[in-house]
Amino acid sequence: MTHLATSSTDSRLPRLEALQRGARHLADPSHELGRQARELLCASTGLSPQGVDYALRNCLEHRVGRSTWSQLVRRRAPSPRAHVLLSANVFTAAFRAIGLALTQSPHVFVRPSRREPEMAQLLCRASGGAFELVDSLSPEPPEPFWAYGTDETLAQIKDTLPGGVRFHAHGSGMGVAVFGPSVPRTSQGLDEATDRLAMDVVAFDQRGCLSPRVVLVEGDADYAGAVAHSLARAFARWEQRVPRGKLTQSETADFLWYRDTMTYAAEALPAGKGLIVRDPVDDRVVVPPIGRVLHVTRTDSAEAALVRLASRVVCVGMAGDETLEGRLRKAIGERRYVPLGAMQTPPLDGPVDLRAGWEAEIV
Repeated sequence: MTHLATSSTDSRLPRLEALQRGARHLADPSHELGRQARELLCASTGLSPQGVDYALRNCLEHRVGRSTWSQLVRRRAPSPRAHVLLSANVFTAAFRAIGLALTQSPHVFVRPSRREPEMAQLLCRASGGAFELVDSLSPEPPEPFWAYGTDETLAQIKDTLPGGVRFHAHGSGMGVAVFGPSVPRTSQGLDEATDRLAMDVVAFDQRGCLSPRVVLVEGDADYAGAVAHSLARAFARWEQRVPRGKLTQSETADFLWYRDTMTYAAEALPAGKGLIVRDPVDDRVVVPPIGRVLHVTRTDSAEAALVRLASRVVCVGMAGDETLEGRLRKAIGERRYVPLGAMQTPPLDGPVDLRAGWEAEIV
């Protein structure tokens, strides 16, 4: 393992800059590390080659400047060590997770996901060893421990930690898209909005906590139907540009069960390899499986429908007038509220998931 030199002064920022340079190399398809990343990540993630390239170019936060990291470092008191347990679902998320830990300590220990270890290894090599890869994590109080995974996994991890560890748990989540009544209903205006939403779904084949799964449409039944059909066309276009990758056996089983069920219970629209479902029952909120699938529901009140999903919602993508965000924020509180097309690229201002944010639970 290669380590960056550590002086008596705080070396958090130099290590963050090294991590940033490494990410730029990985994002660059002409760089040797970028070429290696595209080959290795196709095998480890199951994404198509185009899907990996799309994520590296558009979702890896390689364009963040020094000033962003400087602000984050100034906000965090230094810790002797920090620890990170990564998840497999969104490979580019390793960059932010490791970067946030480096804002707290120059000595960061990372355990990659066993299902997808490649991105952490690539970042470590590309950054010259800005952090250390380990097979197991041993945090001591009051060191920070950043953990990403399912809610069940995080609960099990919490039970094993020594008292006094600062536990940053970031579990399961999802995105929701909202179409307000003011979206232009012309073919061009609606197609532009649905194309941006399709772009949010395509990234990582919908596996991330920011990925939209449910679409709430404020308006009449014809409007909801128009949104659904426009989405199906957008998905088909994106399938040609960025084909869906491989689904696991369990993901495939869930997809087929949902498709077959909704063929009888709703209007199921083929959409590339994905699916758009237009629910005929107003205000019925069904969370579909992943695999480029959206469940479209008509509602008179997006706020009321969103409240029923509030505990699971990390990001809300919006198409509507200037009052829409205020209404939704009042209903469910602090989340990522962004225009459609920006759900997978939140600003690097802290953790993606604002349900917990920077706050740590003292075990």
